[in-house]
Amino acid sequence: MELPAIGSEWKDRDLRVKRTLRVVRYDPEKRRVRIHCIETDILTWAKPERFNGKSGGYARVEAKRDKR
Repeated sequence: MELPAIGSEWKDRDLRVKRTLRVVRYDPEKRRVRIHCIETDILTWAKPERFNGKSGGYARVEAKRDKR
């Protein structure tokens, strides 16, 4: 399983919440990803399997492109 890149941003796919996450670091011993919720400024842990873009997980936020 490939881990998400540190510093990458993800959106929670759960439609009941509006949450954007930033990957902070990994804990290889416990197989967890440290995430920072941008809206609430809270640090938590997540399973790497949730970073799959599917329902119940997190979808990658695309970088905004400069429109000229």
